[in-house]
Amino acid sequence: MRTGLRFALLGPVRGWRGDAELDLGAPQQRALLAFLLLREGEAASIDEIVDALWGERPPESARAVVRTYVCRLRRVVSSGEDDDRVIRSSGCGYVISAGAASVDWHTFLGQVREAQAVRARGNAAEAAGLLRGALRLWQGPPLGGARGDYVDQERTRLVQRRVAALEERLSLDLELGRHAEASEELAEAVAAEPMRERLRELQMVALYRSGRQAEALGAYDEVRRLLAAELGIDPGAGLRELHQRILRADPGLAHPAPAVAAGRPPAQLPAAPPGFVGREAELAAVHDTLGPAGWTPVVAITGLGGVGKTALAVQAAHAMRDRFPDGQVYADLGTSAGRPADPAEVLGSFLRSFGVPGDRLPDRLEERAALWRTVLADRRVLILLDDAGDADQVRHLLPAAPGCAAIVTTWRHLIDLPGARWIGLDVLSPADALELLARLAGHGRVLGHRQDAVELVGLCSHQPLAVRVAADLLQARPHWTVRQVRMRLEDDLYRPAGANDGCALIEAPLLLAQSRLDPQQATAFRLAALPDYGELTAESVAALLGLPRRRAHWLLESLVDAHLLLAGPGGTYRYHGLVKAFARRQAWACEGVEQCDAALSRLLRFHSRRPAALPMG
Repeated sequence: MRTGLRFALLGPVRGWRGDAELDLGAPQQRALLAFLLLREGEAASIDEIVDALWGERPPESARAVVRTYVCRLRRVVSSGEDDDRVIRSSGCGYVISAGAASVDWHTFLGQVREAQAVRARGNAAEAAGLLRGALRLWQGPPLGGARGDYVDQERTRLVQRRVAALEERLSLDLELGRHAEASEELAEAVAAEPMRERLRELQMVALYRSGRQAEALGAYDEVRRLLAAELGIDPGAGLRELHQRILRADPGLAHPAPAVAAGRPPAQLPAAPPGFVGREAELAAVHDTLGPAGWTPVVAITGLGGVGKTALAVQAAHAMRDRFPDGQVYADLGTSAGRPADPAEVLGSFLRSFGVPGDRLPDRLEERAALWRTVLADRRVLILLDDAGDADQVRHLLPAAPGCAAIVTTWRHLIDLPGARWIGLDVLSPADALELLARLAGHGRVLGHRQDAVELVGLCSHQPLAVRVAADLLQARPHWTVRQVRMRLEDDLYRPAGANDGCALIEAPLLLAQSRLDPQQATAFRLAALPDYGELTAESVAALLGLPRRRAHWLLESLVDAHLLLAGPGGTYRYHGLVKAFARRQAWACEGVEQCDAALSRLLRFHSRRPAALPMG
């Protein structure tokens, strides 16, 4: 490291610069240092520090004492260079930037994650070695020499992570047939944590495989009595089942069980979309949201069909695969196809991809969801859920473990999906739409007729799906010019009425979006496209539909929510060109000539009374 600075938290709180140990001061000063190190680069306000050090009864001078501690620690840890301040001011608080120093706790977590990834690839021996090395970092009870309510809470948390890593390593030892060696270590671990049921299970298996069946049954009786006396409860289902298997001498217990997840971690992401361009801001938003450690982020991408939600989600997921080394899983939830996936079936697929045998899958959705959360615990997995219909379809599929994350695509905002960061996706910029066409159909052919190509992507309203259809038509007609393709699409997409003979693919998401509207919304969507001018208002649409202004405003806002209209400044609304052309054709086909003429007549009377309100265009 540049600073040559390292700290130990897994035992007494200590620090070194090079080989020279640092004097970190009084217990509370050490507690402040530990507090900042455990936040892993996240700034802490002075109030948060005061609360961590003194709880609900801080002294009146607490804030001044904090500043004094920081000043002393800065002198101790600084190398004397002006640019080498390890503890930095941040707003109204302080931060130790991630990477400013080596911390044994961070090293421990990294080695545990690496071991889990190696185990998922089927190498139990290497994973056990990594965990053994991680556990050697511990030099006694953590945060030794520090004092405070926060320290007591964190000490408990760190110890629990150590015991979990120990359980995983002992489980691997049993998997590798080292039951005799594991028996002795398990006896010590159980003495330290006598009511931890997972340790008892491992101890019973180790004893049974060592030919000590009576002792294994005695271990069960001991923990059963202890749980009843201390907590008034019976052993959990896992212990009870193991007890019964030992009583009936289950042959499956005599040999190590195969690893739950053999082979490589699942890598189920679809191929990255060809020709993907633009979306820098949206990709950055996904990247930033899924980046923080210590919580479980969810990004939800919404927009009209054909705008590129799936392409953005897949592109972002591929770009972040290294953050999720324990696997990436994918499910098409099938809403747009009219075949919404059953979340229980999706969970079954996910669990099987992590090695859970089909005959061990629970029947109930809630039990599968609980098993899924267990499988993800202490793993770093990315979940991509494409084309969701509602929150009920998604909720049970989401992770609960810090370090995991999810990307969801959906056609509408799911208000009952708390904690998600929403990204609304619109069409591409004109420059990105032109670049997409060039990448798919050839830069020479497209940019050699740049003005025609600009008009072609404009005709497509810069919508990715429509641009891809145009590029496909260019490839299918190698002797056509870009102008000829533009004229063909203009005839197909913008004819005044009648069916579209050439672009059913472009119309499919629009037909689907229209089918989700109630009758009054659908009528408003179609009739509001009839006027030639670009911008609509609640007043003009009220006149067009013969409805009160308030109702017209609600209808317009509902069409914005359905991604069929765009809201503009000053209470205005507009269509994308493609959507407007589609809505017009639907108006003549569904409402009929008489209804369309009547609507336009009402609008004309409205503007005749307010000539200044008639937009030009």
